[in-house]
Amino acid sequence: MKKILVATLLAIVALALGGFLLYRFVMPELVAEALVSESLPGYIPKRLKTKVESIRKPLNDGTKAMLEKMHESDITLNQVLKAVDNISEDEAYAFLDELNTKKPANTNEVFDLAKKHFPADFDPEVFREPFNKHIDIKQVKKAAAYANLNRRSNDVDITTAKAIVKQIIIEKEKELSEIGTR
Repeated sequence: MKKILVATLLAIVALALGGFLLYRFVMPELVAEALVSESLPGYIPKRLKTKVESIRKPLNDGTKAMLEKMHESDITLNQVLKAVDNISEDEAYAFLDELNTKKPANTNEVFDLAKKHFPADFDPEVFREPFNKHIDIKQVKKAAAYANLNRRSNDVDITTAKAIVKQIIIEKEKELSEIGTR
C-alpha cells in the first residue's frame, strides 16, 4: 500500500514539475514560433488563430525594423536581450499603471513612458521611429487590456512574458540572418 502511495505521489510531483518546465521553457518558444513563422503552426487553437494573425504582421514588421535599427546603431543583440532581462516586475507594473492612468493618445507618448520605466545601457531613441511606424495606439490599448487581465489572473507572469519577447527577438534575428538582410 505504501509503495502505491509513494509511486502516486512521485507521479504527481513529476507531472507538476513537467508542467512547470513546459510552461516556463517550452511555451515561450512555441509562442514565438507561432508569431514569427510564415504560416501558423497546427497546434494553435482555431479560436486563437484570428488573434494571432492580427498581431503577427505588425509584430514581425516592427521586430524586423527594430533589428535593422539595432544593427545600424551598433547595438548588440545581447544588449537588447539584457535590457529585456533587466525589466523587473515592479518596473513592468509601474509602466502598466502609468499607461492605464495617463491613457496616451499616440505611440510616441507610449514610447516615452517605456523609456522612463525601462532603462537600458544603450540609447533606446533609435527604436522610436520603427516603434511609431509599426505599432498603433489600438494595438497598445489591446496589449494593455491583455496585460491588465493577466495581472489579475496571473496566467502569464512577467518572467514568461520576458522570455516570449526575447524568443521573438532571437527567432526574428535568426530569420534575418538566414535570408541575409542584415
